[in-house]
Amino acid sequence: MAAAALLTTGALAAGPLAASAAPLDPDLARTVHTAGRVAVGADGGALFSWPGIYLEGRFEGTGIGVDLTDPASDYDVAIDGERVTTLVAPGPGTHWVDGLAPGQHTVRVVKRSESTWTTSRFDGFVAAPGGRLLDAPPARERQLELVGDSFTAGYGNESTERECTGDQVNRTTNADLSFGAITARNLDADYQVNAFSGRGMVRNYGGGEAGTSYRTYADRALLAVPGDVWDRPDDWQPDAVVIGLGINDFSTPVSSGEPWTTQSLRTAYVEAYTGFLDTLRARYGPQTYLVVSSTSYAGPELPPLVQEVVAQQRAAGDQRVLIWDYADAPLDYLGCHWHPSLADHRVLAQRLTALLTPLLTDPQPTPTATPTPSGSPTGSPTTLPSPTVPARACQATLTVVGSWPGGYQASVRVTAGPSGVAGWRAGFSLPGGSTVVQGWSADFTSAGPSVTATSKDWNARLGAGQTAEAGFIGSGPVPTDVHASCTSP
Repeated sequence: MAAAALLTTGALAAGPLAASAAPLDPDLARTVHTAGRVAVGADGGALFSWPGIYLEGRFEGTGIGVDLTDPASDYDVAIDGERVTTLVAPGPGTHWVDGLAPGQHTVRVVKRSESTWTTSRFDGFVAAPGGRLLDAPPARERQLELVGDSFTAGYGNESTERECTGDQVNRTTNADLSFGAITARNLDADYQVNAFSGRGMVRNYGGGEAGTSYRTYADRALLAVPGDVWDRPDDWQPDAVVIGLGINDFSTPVSSGEPWTTQSLRTAYVEAYTGFLDTLRARYGPQTYLVVSSTSYAGPELPPLVQEVVAQQRAAGDQRVLIWDYADAPLDYLGCHWHPSLADHRVLAQRLTALLTPLLTDPQPTPTATPTPSGSPTGSPTTLPSPTVPARACQATLTVVGSWPGGYQASVRVTAGPSGVAGWRAGFSLPGGSTVVQGWSADFTSAGPSVTATSKDWNARLGAGQTAEAGFIGSGPVPTDVHASCTSP
């Protein structure tokens, strides 16, 4: 028993594993660290399904064994931070890495691919003869949860061609190099990649598997076990949850046999998404940021719906719901079946890191319904007026919708004049030291303090009196008394 580290918790803690009621050596409970969703078998083995789950340990000696069984997925094994081997659909038994230099080492095993139809099993690390297992690495202070579909999973991101067989998808998917995993490492955060390819918020790709959606599986640890519910440990309290669902809902047309029309699908999507965010807010409390991603990959209708979802949450008082719009990211989609490539995931990770860094930098105040002390996020939006000019092609206002020490979020609202517009450009100046870090729903360009927000293709044309809204995360001083202008090219 002293050589093999059996995992013994009802759900693996975000730090060293806490012992269950099973009468096992207490040393076994402290040799593995994970933040993933894990259930425990009757004999103490760790069971899991989601991609990107990682298991970390420390040992002394010249080799380490990995007691792992998964006939469907692949796993990367890293020693001292360097990948040394990939276990392809590992069968039952202990898989060895040996020939290491004597001394202390770290080991990390990560599930690269998806296997939603089966359950993976890990029974611990095994020290080579003459060596020993050490206490697990400590949990990281930050926590990040990624929720989404194949884009979040890293589907086929290592492929060198777009046309792939099912086996090629399995071999070239690497959740450990997905944008979420890269971002988490940039932030030195523990993380979960709770991604399920082909699933949407209410409708799956092509209308498949009717009656199910991502929400069917959202609470599970074991995806192939109906009714399973992950027993979340108390110390899993993510600083941010990044949600990307909607590509599968809208990337294929609604067919005649489905229960929606195009319009009713949009309505159902907004209703389901707001309910999903409400569930996350109730689960994690008021301090967690809920970051809703938006892209035009599935067509022009998704970004406005995401805006509507976030606007509803913010109007209801939840100021820690944000949009992350990457529609303008320069992506090549060279992964399997036109999915983001490794290069694309690095681009997205760079942008997401830039968005989250100012939000997660201590100290961060906690929103409250009571009067807020100095330095807390603003409890209600402060609209900064723009001059009213009769018969202008369009008008713009800039609104600060939330702030924190060293940063803020603002929105730019454009209203078309009596003749409507075929495109718009809003301009404003920020105070000295204030910059745009991340924008969405418009192309933001800066020249010193002057900022221009230019419409996207999908929100450029506005009828008389119609509005469009873009937003950005800023760093530095919060804008006050800023006048915004609007022109139509």
